[in-house]
Amino acid sequence: MLATPSLVPTLIELFGMALQRVSAMARARLAPPRSAGLSASSKSQEGHVLLAGAGPGDPELLTLKTLRAIEAADIILHDQLVSPEILALVPARVDRIDVGKKGYGRAYRQSDINALMVGLARAGRRVVRLKAGDPLMFGRLDEEIAALEDAGIVHAVIPGISAAQGAASALGVGLTRRGGARRFQAITGHAADGRMPDDFDWSGLADPKATTAVYMPRATIATLCAELQGRGLPANHPAFAVFSASRANQKVIAGSITTLPDRIAADESGAPCIVLFGLGARAHDSVSERAAAEAVVA
Repeated sequence: MLATPSLVPTLIELFGMALQRVSAMARARLAPPRSAGLSASSKSQEGHVLLAGAGPGDPELLTLKTLRAIEAADIILHDQLVSPEILALVPARVDRIDVGKKGYGRAYRQSDINALMVGLARAGRRVVRLKAGDPLMFGRLDEEIAALEDAGIVHAVIPGISAAQGAASALGVGLTRRGGARRFQAITGHAADGRMPDDFDWSGLADPKATTAVYMPRATIATLCAELQGRGLPANHPAFAVFSASRANQKVIAGSITTLPDRIAADESGAPCIVLFGLGARAHDSVSERAAAEAVVA
């Protein structure tokens, strides 16, 4: 049935409105992320800093918001622990600086990183401070935010998938479980001087009903496990080490708070490691089944 002449202007108007809607949707998909505190006017007139999480390493675990920030950046300041697969997503036009925040290795001073972010933003650059895992967890985020606030730099935070989440996913278990681990806690294995922190809540860490993630554990894991046994955790309390969580070279070691320190010490890969305590028998079964399957494939 043909449209009557009186309907033709209406149909043309509707078609034009539809085209405008499609065009607006396409522009929204291509636009850089609109984070809290980053208005369109501030982006066009001055530089800014996005403190973004790169996740544990698998590029498919990168959030869309971080990916869009990377694509819209002028310069990326990244940790050494950000995986090569994620760095490969940085457009060729975007400058990259490795600021080297890797435990027990070469590292930029935090003050240098702060000054670099401020200087680049003041020069009108769109800066992404790209951190492995989730910047809200042991990423020295507060120090960097304080430096940006003191300098009056527009900034925002984009969270990422944490290393603890990536490690638990590798084990095929939850960080909490009904009727078991009702609490999840995360600690860092060492203080600024490289030694085990002296302000731990030991009663909480020795709680058998808690799941504990230990970040940067290599240097102090033996001392930590011995202390936990002395505080009442049984010698067979389950413990796991996950190296390069979520990456192609991921490695999982299962044990207990008695056996795990020696097994970690035997690893010479230098890969990033996170330790999880208290995940229970199901995690052991998951690791054993995976090891058996890998042995058959090999």
